[in-house]
Amino acid sequence: MYCPEIQGVARSGAALFAMNLYFHPEILAQQKYSCNCCGRGCRSFLVPVRTRERKAIAELQPWPEKLGVDKLYVRSREAKVSGYGLARRADGRCVFLDEENLCAIHRLHGLKAKPLACQLYPFVFTPFAGKLRVGLRFDCPAVCGNEGQSLTAYKKEIRQLAKQIVPTHAVETEVPFLLTRVKISDAWFDAINEILLKIVNSNALTLVQRLHWLRKFLEHLARVKWPNVGEEDFTALMEMLQGGLLAEVQKQESRRELPTGKPRKLLGQIFYLLSHPASRMVMGKGVIKRLHERIDSAGMMKQLGQTEGRLPEVRDDWPNVDLVVLETSFGSWPREAEQMLSRYLTCRIASMGYCGLNFYGFSLVEGARSLLLAMVAVGWLMRIEAVKAGRKHLELSDAQTAVMTIDGNMGYGSALGTGPSRMRLNYLSEHLESFIDWYCS
Repeated sequence: MYCPEIQGVARSGAALFAMNLYFHPEILAQQKYSCNCCGRGCRSFLVPVRTRERKAIAELQPWPEKLGVDKLYVRSREAKVSGYGLARRADGRCVFLDEENLCAIHRLHGLKAKPLACQLYPFVFTPFAGKLRVGLRFDCPAVCGNEGQSLTAYKKEIRQLAKQIVPTHAVETEVPFLLTRVKISDAWFDAINEILLKIVNSNALTLVQRLHWLRKFLEHLARVKWPNVGEEDFTALMEMLQGGLLAEVQKQESRRELPTGKPRKLLGQIFYLLSHPASRMVMGKGVIKRLHERIDSAGMMKQLGQTEGRLPEVRDDWPNVDLVVLETSFGSWPREAEQMLSRYLTCRIASMGYCGLNFYGFSLVEGARSLLLAMVAVGWLMRIEAVKAGRKHLELSDAQTAVMTIDGNMGYGSALGTGPSRMRLNYLSEHLESFIDWYCS
């Protein structure tokens, strides 16, 4: 989210302190984190490095000789303003990552000598209504596994990073749209966001029921004639929608029908975009190699749009299995998997990491529907993990791997932000009910 290469760097902390650093209470209550030095992030993503950071790193050590590498950086369009990112070794790890998963810069010169993007990970920033909301990336195993200490321990460190990373004009960031071309006040937006959190954390329902409740709520938000809603009407309208839709969900029965035709074809393309390794998209490559990759990608996207035939090798660890195997039920999601997935949705929603400037400019409704499609993709990916393990039932580890797989492509990369992808998402939102019933139950 707020990355120095994407949004610019603050020249002064003055405007920043007009924004309160804000951990939503739900995130503080549910989420823990401590780095376990797994090295996953150092193997998966391009780290953008600014000119002054490259100069500072060069002054520390004769790195190429010390590390035994030819170059420290690669040119990449994904690095945005700087145009450069940290290079990788042949095995995919960052040039500064040693065989014990320790960063050479950090080990020899401390945390603050590392690029800002490395220091910030896995935290993310989203400015909203005078507050700098803090979220976390779930492609980090420690975050996904909820391992470590309270997030309050990081407040001082995060505030210092925010002063360097968040531009001073962030305080003026506009409230995201509610719907395309529909603006509401920040108070109304925040109130609706809190309703989304309430739905996601309703312990009286299964997660699948909560997903349907969220789906229905979004559908009704899209039908409201917002110019006609006054201040006195808003609270009553929200209470009426919540209560009425909850009653509908409690009575609703699952109708599991195999998705086919155009909806399934386009859903397969979303499966590809969310599961494609982020690291393959960002490394510096020649024109011919990029062209071959686009052709291969088109073929895999087409194949994933089917419900039979061989599962393409989108990821190196995917099993050799027929797609028809993944279209059968693997049973209900385990309770502990539902809890983890609820925590993921909570973190995304509470930190507003699903809409606005930091999520492709999506409106609240569009972004929340993207989260629902992400849960559909998680359900499909969980089945792949179960097949790999030789099981016909799902476990917590399947859900964790699935979330870590998709999260790197949810807002941090360009996978869903292109025009064609946005058209797919908007079309598929009309089929969420059948997708949730088929892939999440």
